[in-house]
Amino acid sequence: MITAFSHEHVHDSFELHVVSTGAGDQASFVNAAKDVWPWVDYIHIREKQLPWQDKIGWAESLCSVGVPSCRIVINGSELPSQNAIYGGVHWGQEALRKYNSYNNVISNVRRIRMGVSVHSIEEAKIAEERGADYLFFGHVYLTNSKPDLEPRGIYALDEVCRSVSIPVMAIGGIEPGNIHAIRATGAQGVAVISNVWSSDLPDRAAASLRQAINATGSLKR
Repeated sequence: MITAFSHEHVHDSFELHVVSTGAGDQASFVNAAKDVWPWVDYIHIREKQLPWQDKIGWAESLCSVGVPSCRIVINGSELPSQNAIYGGVHWGQEALRKYNSYNNVISNVRRIRMGVSVHSIEEAKIAEERGADYLFFGHVYLTNSKPDLEPRGIYALDEVCRSVSIPVMAIGGIEPGNIHAIRATGAQGVAVISNVWSSDLPDRAAASLRQAINATGSLKR
């Protein structure tokens, strides 16, 4: 159990992403995020019901409570603007179908990091070809957000990691106890939603994940 917290920790190459719940409660999200961000690499604004400009407003609110803009990722199908106050965009499959190549469509815009959610080896390869910097693959384990769908499992994660050269992040049912198994597949990060935001103490939940990541160290296949 973690009894004391320090923001002076060192992040290794295994990334921790936390993704908003989609509940649309900006005040609660921002209030929790100001304590969570020191433990994570990226905070995603994934409110599908909101227009892009409202998501920008959420990003501005995160910045106002001390979250560095480089750690903020906005999920959606829009392209980054010249004066983006966030560190990345994350697309679903519908956005990838909308644009033939991420690299081409933002050739005149400051290049920021782009992730894509994938669910198969084929989708992973296509996303890599079109310029994705990293992938979310899932859901790997059982998750309350998709109770009626079978998880794709750790072996499928391993296959996707072997099929591409860009980093793959596991999502779905992630908790401290399965970090070791995820790292063993060659995945280079995890993304969580409920494990952090549904906790009574989101900062402690994020710190527990970071502790598990640090404890596993660098694993080889």
